[in-house]
Amino acid sequence: MVPLRHNLGVQRVTGARQLRPFPALDPEPPSRFTWRRVRWLTLGCGVAGAAVAVALLTWPASSSATRVPASFADSDGLIVFEQPHTLMLGTAAPDGNHPQILSKLSPLQGTDIPAVSSDGRYLANTEGSLVTMGPAGPVSVTTLPESAPGQASGQAWQDASFADGGKYVAATECFQGVNFTDTLVANLIPVDGGDQSVLDTVTDATGDPESAGVLESVPIDPAAAITYNGCGGPSPVPDKAIELVRLGQRPRTIVTTADLDRALGQPASTPLAMSVTPIPGGTLLAVSIAVAIRPTGPGEGSELPGGLGGVVITRTGKVVADLRFPQYTTMVRWSPDGQRMASCQAGRLAQSTVTITTIGKGTRTIRLAGRHDVFCTQLLWSPDGRQLIYAAQTTTKGLTQSDDMQRGWTVIDLTSGQVHNVTAPGQPVAWLTTRGQAG
Repeated sequence: MVPLRHNLGVQRVTGARQLRPFPALDPEPPSRFTWRRVRWLTLGCGVAGAAVAVALLTWPASSSATRVPASFADSDGLIVFEQPHTLMLGTAAPDGNHPQILSKLSPLQGTDIPAVSSDGRYLANTEGSLVTMGPAGPVSVTTLPESAPGQASGQAWQDASFADGGKYVAATECFQGVNFTDTLVANLIPVDGGDQSVLDTVTDATGDPESAGVLESVPIDPAAAITYNGCGGPSPVPDKAIELVRLGQRPRTIVTTADLDRALGQPASTPLAMSVTPIPGGTLLAVSIAVAIRPTGPGEGSELPGGLGGVVITRTGKVVADLRFPQYTTMVRWSPDGQRMASCQAGRLAQSTVTITTIGKGTRTIRLAGRHDVFCTQLLWSPDGRQLIYAAQTTTKGLTQSDDMQRGWTVIDLTSGQVHNVTAPGQPVAWLTTRGQAG
């Protein structure tokens, strides 16, 4: 039976974890360099240098000859990437130097791009591959246990994220119920083994960074979610609220669609579809919102006739910022300090862009010259929040899905706005700092 809210509680599901440890690797660290220092040899050279400086200051500001190129290497960073065809993991410097395929590690299962835990210690994808990280990158690949709902459906998870820092993987997966009906449920899976917990019927869920729980979008009618939002079915159906569900506790409502209708100036009872993206610490939540159409009969799914953008709320539901995402926005990523949001926009008829939203201070759009991608597949903040990595699906004409993906990535320097394309043998997965990371 599908676990229903408030009366079935939390179900425990046991499963044997198949551990496949591999030896730690110590790839060459990222390249490090500094600009060479110049000494004045004589007072005469100093006078000459001052004259040159005056000349440069008086040169027209529009001259491209006076622009200093941005540095696209982060000396404290490490990129983990996935090689599309082999599904092997690799590492490289952010500027693409020193690429290394980690051939002693098992390949990942599936082709989706893994999620990263907030503490940087784990990666997980929707096929159940769990990657444990060390000071110099990935050190092991294991397989998370398959839950009873997953075994029944035979499908990959709809989504994977992390809860309580990196202690749990929050997986949204198909639950096959009676009469072969199915719906989505939220699961919590400990990364160190142990029992899984089936939490609730949802239309969307992400792990709570603060606790062993999930932030979930609750359907107006669980029966409608079963009928219309099941495994691979039309999505999303209208939601009634965002709730926090923790292990062993009753759900707590954070915000309702009625609250958001009022905040956005929408007519009362406008049906909304919602999804949540928490900041790294979990104190603020970005809620992406779109108008949904209620299904009225068999075979009639939900559509999204118009997006409203989103809001930023506290964990008590207070709206602190209004968001208006540009057209074709496909993902939203918080900066490490939780003060800014990055979103990417890509469509075959439009130039690809990245938009930076500083909460309470407006937005800034950076155009990626020459890029007209199908959609954005990855946005990664550098550990210091000064740069972004962008990757995308570039075509639909490849023989396989991996053929359509951008090889390497595009680095965006947020200080100067300059963009640099990096050639590398895979899709970026994580941008890690190499300082003080536990093994």
